[in-house]
Amino acid sequence: MHQPSSNDLSRIGRRSALVPFSTLYMLFFLAGAEMYLISPLLPLLSEYFQVPVSTAASTVTAYVLVQAVLGPLIGLGYNRFGARRLIVSGIVIFAMGNLLSAIASHFLVLVAGRAVAGLGIAIAGPASWTYIAHTARDDIRGTAIGFGMGSFALGQVAGVPLGAFIAATAGWRVSFTLIVILSLVTAMLSWYMLSGTPRQGDRAVRYRALTLIWTDKSLRLMLPATFFFHAANLGAYTYLAEILRLHYSLTTVQLGFIGVLSGVGTFLGANIAGAVGDRLRWRGMTESWLLPIWSLLLFVTMAVALSEVFLIVALGAILLWFVAAGAFDTNQQTLISNLAPVDMTSVALAWNMSILFSSAAFGIWLMSITENRDTNVLAGGLFLAAVAAIGSAIAARLLSNGNKAKHSMLQDATTER
Repeated sequence: MHQPSSNDLSRIGRRSALVPFSTLYMLFFLAGAEMYLISPLLPLLSEYFQVPVSTAASTVTAYVLVQAVLGPLIGLGYNRFGARRLIVSGIVIFAMGNLLSAIASHFLVLVAGRAVAGLGIAIAGPASWTYIAHTARDDIRGTAIGFGMGSFALGQVAGVPLGAFIAATAGWRVSFTLIVILSLVTAMLSWYMLSGTPRQGDRAVRYRALTLIWTDKSLRLMLPATFFFHAANLGAYTYLAEILRLHYSLTTVQLGFIGVLSGVGTFLGANIAGAVGDRLRWRGMTESWLLPIWSLLLFVTMAVALSEVFLIVALGAILLWFVAAGAFDTNQQTLISNLAPVDMTSVALAWNMSILFSSAAFGIWLMSITENRDTNVLAGGLFLAAVAAIGSAIAARLLSNGNKAKHSMLQDATTER
């Protein structure tokens, strides 16, 4: 009879250690699906509410703008209210936003519903990532965060076809209604499965944490990497379908496959980076040196995907492009959660997400400043990716030198004793 080896038992133990986060992975899946199911609904919403498609797209803007603006402020509540209360209340608000969208009879009500849903994610999102960072075993922290990123990516993959299928068979309102039902189930399970967290710090410190994060040298070095990486990534992705149609004369149905490809790439990258990051920390290193590697991979794959090459080569480059994106986010989230003081982790992670959404707006603007979209996206994307690679490499070097200095001081202090 086969006896499990120590490696088998270790692998089983790592998997079971992820079970306490299963409801959070459900939340990330729903957030990814809900965010991306809007895309195929835009023509239907435009027709129903008698507004241009560009106006209908403001429902997406409302969703992300609330998260970008309010996320860091809401992150202050983690130490006061605890993870379970914030996560569950955020999921319920997310469900209510989708319910408001489902019953909307006026376009402004729909926009308000999307804003309320964004508020729910702004409450539950940073609290969920912080809960994972604080409670996951150190040897699987990157894996746990990577699986969360992968869950969001799977939701992204499912969102487009799911939204299109439901809207075609039952109407666009049913798409939002389904999210409401699944969200409320997730909220009930989360209340049951998540443990409480102690309240930490005094009120004054919590409010000062909004700016104190930026006085921490390590965080001040690493957070800008998120901005430049995703200004390149999300800015170029916004125009990717338009460029592929121009280069290869693809149909709308064929272009829909790109969303699946990006989601699969993100899922693979997130899980690979989580495991690699855990192994590095086990050896006494950090994820910081992985960030310039993923940024360089983004630079190379964008250069190929946005150029006019063989279609199969472009598709392969797009897959690797989003492997880099999923890997970068996983390692950056883990790194920031490790660098931030324990009572400021939620604020730091909320700033990271706020920067991500803001960078997308900047990247989209930068790549639209000239009429020659093809050249502009390629040049703008590569410039931003290069800045991300160089900047994150400098930050990693400085961070590494700082860690060496701290280690040397610790050794000197130990010797004196």
